[in-house]
Amino acid sequence: MNDESGTDRPTSSTGAATESATRSRRPLPFRFSPLRLISTILLAVLVVGLIAVVAGWRPSLNPFKERTIDRSSPAVLRSLEDLSQYHAAGAHFEVVVDLEEDTRWIPSALKGERTLFVGVGTVDSMVDFGHLDADAVKVSPDRRSVTIELPNPTLSTPQVDLDHSYVVARQRGVLDRVGGLVGGISSDKALYQKASAKMTDAAKEDGQVTELGKKNTTAMLRGLLGALGFTNVQVTYAADKR
Repeated sequence: MNDESGTDRPTSSTGAATESATRSRRPLPFRFSPLRLISTILLAVLVVGLIAVVAGWRPSLNPFKERTIDRSSPAVLRSLEDLSQYHAAGAHFEVVVDLEEDTRWIPSALKGERTLFVGVGTVDSMVDFGHLDADAVKVSPDRRSVTIELPNPTLSTPQVDLDHSYVVARQRGVLDRVGGLVGGISSDKALYQKASAKMTDAAKEDGQVTELGKKNTTAMLRGLLGALGFTNVQVTYAADKR
């Protein structure tokens, strides 16, 4: 049957079939499936892990792994100075510092801090050659004998070993712990200063490092002057005037 324009109208059965075929060719709407997403992620991780094992590469699977970024500027040279002190001997010390800070009339459980610290370091015995008098060195007319008078060895400032010194335990009151959470800064400077002072006191009381400093300095001068032709080298030490 023709319409007025002369075109054939499709029959109702043909139109239904055409519409059904058109719908069948349309893509189905995408539906989000959490289970499918998880399965895809697990499959990707397994594939990456398998490739890493085969290639001998084992990357960290932790996406929140911490790292250290060094943005420090290089050291700047400020000054130079001549050194005239001979480090003749060194003593190694290990001290235990038990330092407690509290507030009067307030219980330590509420306000206070106690730290147990182990300090490791060295104290050197030094002889100063920079302030010798004009008559400190006396040479015989035949240049075979020499007498040298030196000041007594002194102790250097202790050098605390940062790699081997450590805090054993630290106890803080409730208020100090809360203060640390809100931005309070804890400094261990007092611990290192106390450890350094204890090392100096121990070196002075013991005295062995000073005597070893004298012995090593004498041996060094005798070897040096003996190589210059002196057969008799006498080294004496004056009382420390400091």
